[in-house]
Amino acid sequence: MKKILQQSSASLDRLLQHSRYLEYLSKRVLTYLPAEFVGKISVLGFSDKNKSQKDKQYALIIATISPAWASKLRFYTPTLKRSLCAEPKFNQLKKIVIRVASSNTTVKKDQKNPIYSQNSATIIQNSAEHIENEELKEALMRLAHNVEKGG
Repeated sequence: MKKILQQSSASLDRLLQHSRYLEYLSKRVLTYLPAEFVGKISVLGFSDKNKSQKDKQYALIIATISPAWASKLRFYTPTLKRSLCAEPKFNQLKKIVIRVASSNTTVKKDQKNPIYSQNSATIIQNSAEHIENEELKEALMRLAHNVEKGG
């Protein structure tokens, strides 16, 4: 952060301008998607892969928060591309690239085992005793032994 603050104001201005541009692009994209995508996607860039003036091929790069949202977005991609290409700003759009944003935070999974009744544990154990496949039998026995007794 210190390094950024020590840069010339022109560099910071360009950075802020680019940030606002990406925010604008994200809002434009979201106008063509269902409301459920708000907060789940953001535009990373709109750039030309081919530098020759003749064959401009712009790609819109969109990040999603998870692979599931990336899959949902892929479903809407043809419609989204058609809608965006109708706008003068996006008329040279050739493809939409979808990326899953990585996160440095770890998602904590609920470590609590599901609650089974004593009856369920007994049924699992009795069933396991009559199974010939040793791997399956052992797995079911572990399950019966490890289930949390309750309700």
